[in-house]
Amino acid sequence: MSARLAQLIAHRPRTALSVLAVALVVLATGVALLDEQADDSAFLPPDSDVALADDALAESFPDSAGLVNVTILHRGDALTPEGLAHIDAVMDEVTSTPEVAERLARTDATISLADVFSQALGVEDLSTVGQEQIEAAAASPQVAAAVEALNGEADGTELTVSGLRLRELGDEDGLEATELQISEVVEDVDGPLEVRSLSPATRDAESEDAINTSMRNLVALSIVVIALLLAVFFRTGSDVALSLLGLGITVAGTLGFQGLMGPNGLDLIGPPNRITTMVPIMLIGLVVDYSIQSVGRYRELRADGEGVTPAVIGGLRGVMLPLGLAGITTMISFLTNLTSPLPANQDFGVVAAFGVGFGLFTMLILMPAARQLLDERREAKGTLGQVQTMTDAVPGGGAFATRLGTFTARAPMVVLLAAGTLTIGLGIAATGISTEFDPDDFLPSDADGVVDREALGAVGGQTQVATILVEAELTDDRTLRNLLTLDQAFGDDLSRPTGAAGPITLSLGMLFEDWIDDSGEPGDVYDAELEAMTTGLATDAFAERTLVDPADLQAIIDRLETLDPEGFAQVAVDVPDGPDRTLLQFDALSADLDQTADMVDDIEGLWYGDDDEVTTTSGDITGLVVTDAMTDSQTTAIATTILAALVVLMLFFWFTEFKPMLAVIAVLPILLVLIWVLGTMALLGIPYNVVTALITALSIGIGVDYTIHVIHRFTEEVHGGGSIVEATRTTLATTGSALIGSALTTALAFAVLMLSPMTPFQQFGLVTGLTILYALVASILVVPPMLVLWAVYHRWRESTDLVIHEPAETPPNEELVPQGA
Repeated sequence: MSARLAQLIAHRPRTALSVLAVALVVLATGVALLDEQADDSAFLPPDSDVALADDALAESFPDSAGLVNVTILHRGDALTPEGLAHIDAVMDEVTSTPEVAERLARTDATISLADVFSQALGVEDLSTVGQEQIEAAAASPQVAAAVEALNGEADGTELTVSGLRLRELGDEDGLEATELQISEVVEDVDGPLEVRSLSPATRDAESEDAINTSMRNLVALSIVVIALLLAVFFRTGSDVALSLLGLGITVAGTLGFQGLMGPNGLDLIGPPNRITTMVPIMLIGLVVDYSIQSVGRYRELRADGEGVTPAVIGGLRGVMLPLGLAGITTMISFLTNLTSPLPANQDFGVVAAFGVGFGLFTMLILMPAARQLLDERREAKGTLGQVQTMTDAVPGGGAFATRLGTFTARAPMVVLLAAGTLTIGLGIAATGISTEFDPDDFLPSDADGVVDREALGAVGGQTQVATILVEAELTDDRTLRNLLTLDQAFGDDLSRPTGAAGPITLSLGMLFEDWIDDSGEPGDVYDAELEAMTTGLATDAFAERTLVDPADLQAIIDRLETLDPEGFAQVAVDVPDGPDRTLLQFDALSADLDQTADMVDDIEGLWYGDDDEVTTTSGDITGLVVTDAMTDSQTTAIATTILAALVVLMLFFWFTEFKPMLAVIAVLPILLVLIWVLGTMALLGIPYNVVTALITALSIGIGVDYTIHVIHRFTEEVHGGGSIVEATRTTLATTGSALIGSALTTALAFAVLMLSPMTPFQQFGLVTGLTILYALVASILVVPPMLVLWAVYHRWRESTDLVIHEPAETPPNEELVPQGA
């Protein structure tokens, strides 16, 4: 089949290029369908407890679930008449905006020092008061506590914070738009203070803008780097231009595929996310290898005296099988991301796998077909000159590869022993690898959001709304006891869970407390009958730990719901066909996942019931779940990738060589590469997270690509009648040299990511570059000695015609059987 395809492309180059052009036009229509970048929810496993709890909260509590804290930072001297007036003007402008007003939480919607001083001084216009009045009010205990909580110093500048609490109202996109609108409004209010808002939407918008901007710049820089390297390797402008054209076609087609498959197309995958944005630069690094291998084999045949058409046909036949097999295994390695519980990883696998396949298709058509048209015309005119092979594309590479081939063929066990020792050492180091993940790492270190979050440490740190969902029967007195226990624990500084910034702000217990506590203040809600119903319950039954009749509890709950149906709906709901649902909300300190993990554990420890009855959710908890899910899934993904690659290669080598053990030789070195990569990451302090975990797919995909090329060329040379040593020399001098050039090009293309302002991309670029270099080392140092031992074994077992000794010019008394064989 490969022979027929090679002949078709060589004899019908224009037809082949037309097919490629049509495919590109069809795919390019999808570019306009690309959606906006998804937020962190794309990384949350949809069947996780937190995801299910979020869905349940959105369904049952549309007015109180999905609350978001918007923090407004005022930099400058706020404790002055002008400063407080500016804060007051900002808050008035924001809360009077219709889109904001309709989303304000029903309780504790705003907080600001301006409100505190207005109430303390009994004035509405703070610009009319004097500095002495402000200082006198600040000395009172209540105002002093507010000043301490909302005012501090960050980087030598006074910082004051105000807060808004917004509801989602079942419209996540609308909430994000409102958060961004607040950011614009606060900056437009004139005054002496520098004002900026901080919220999840502003962070996501800043992150998306930073990623898109940096990726455009990095892709352009990567192309420049590759163009320069290709110019060194190819030494002909036409091959460089064709390779760059092929890369452009690959990236455009892949982006179009992503749009066609996305929400605005067939809706088979999600919108772009933070890791799918890396696919273009990954493809540039991966697909250029197909161009280098194709050109390298064509030039070898031309240098041997073949004409253009025979060289095109022979070159395609020589690379189509190994490149096709390498492409398939690389696609499989990416598609194993479909087993990941993370939707973002699944989408990455689909898009990256298509990109590799389309890139292979592009290069196998474009390079030989264009070369056929260009060189055939020159050949007819008699102007076709000699070609330069890729052997010495890297200065000294050919000589080095030849010497390396001789050494590995003579002493295979020495090389394998050294590789094994390295693997053991790095394997031990890999056991200490970290699995940290922080969404804020996707922001540049000098981004406004990062600076503001660090500054908030001066006033206690950034907070976010955390919600505890309880799914249990409210008429079970054990449920009510646990709810009261949680309320009491959060109200006590000593028993409050780690990471909680204060007491419970919304709960069924607080609603009861409002209605049974007669404060005597105007407008206070109070019901004597409800107080009478609950007094005996609290003092007698609960104190004596006796069971409470469910009917009594139901009567109390019914009474409260009748008194305050709107308030009750915010905190509890009766589910006829399942356990009742109630929630508790509080402010949690943000940006420390270890602290968040301890907080979740503390809350679960306070709930004396079934663990599946209580689930805590927040933005940071989502990050925690993502990290745990990624860690748990990667072992399965790695095993699946290796098994799939092994099966495909065993079938291939069984049908082509009748030697299925060649598949083991192709895959086993990649296991070593994987261990080397993880060990190096641990030594460098690079965490294994949702971004760097993608290295597992790359290490297997790229590594198998390299090993297949070496195995294919070695078996060709052996079957051609050469000795094992000569076959090893030739393999490394030709294919090995091309792989060195390819690896350097690919590694440097990925290394460009180290210039990204985002930490995860920097780490990804560094680790990927190391992965490629390790894969190269494994293919030219580990695979050849394994092939030598394999060839010697088959000579011994099958008495084949393989020649073990050097050619005749070698002194007859020199032993050339590989040492240790």
